[in-house]
Amino acid sequence: MTIYKILKYPHSLLRKKSTDVTVFDAGLQLFSENLCETMYVFDGIGLAAPQVGILKRVIVVDVRKYFKDPDIWKKTVEYSLDGVKMDCPDVLTLVNPVIKVAKDTIIFPLDGCLSFPGVPRAKTERSAYIEIEAYDTQKRLIHVNGYGIMSICLQHEMDHLEGVLFIDRVQEEAFLDEELLGYIKDHEDESEERKKIKKYKPQDARRLVSIS
Repeated sequence: MTIYKILKYPHSLLRKKSTDVTVFDAGLQLFSENLCETMYVFDGIGLAAPQVGILKRVIVVDVRKYFKDPDIWKKTVEYSLDGVKMDCPDVLTLVNPVIKVAKDTIIFPLDGCLSFPGVPRAKTERSAYIEIEAYDTQKRLIHVNGYGIMSICLQHEMDHLEGVLFIDRVQEEAFLDEELLGYIKDHEDESEERKKIKKYKPQDARRLVSIS
């Protein structure tokens, strides 16, 4: 298991658009597994490849920790693999995802991002329901219908693939850059964060990962 360094705002790669994955091989599978482990270490419910410096259209999502009852999350998603409906896996790994339907606009009050550690959560405009078409790491076709938090999390991670950040969608008074950088620095200085970095020794994915 390798834990990747997460790029923090205002890193320039966070504003770049990602390109499609064209080669589905063991390297892609390993990257997706490490991306998922990185998400867990840093207490996220979603993470996108560009957040670790890899400009490819790959995201991972696991919203179970959002609910006190871990089974409730299953009501937020409908999932099919190669046209066959089945239970959604605990972790959704989506390669080259495309939103086919997005509707029912809502204001989500608790949007946040692992690339903005320490920054207060904020209200963003999202769609309460989306339908996505994507592939898994074995290039099998996936269809996902997401409701509520699943929909919101998927939209947030897919925004990263377009170089769009949650601060771009904030519905309140916009954050000032000085505020953002201050929050991030304060978080990095916290002892718990330092302990986590020392324990897991995050690696630069750009030096380890080669995905086409």
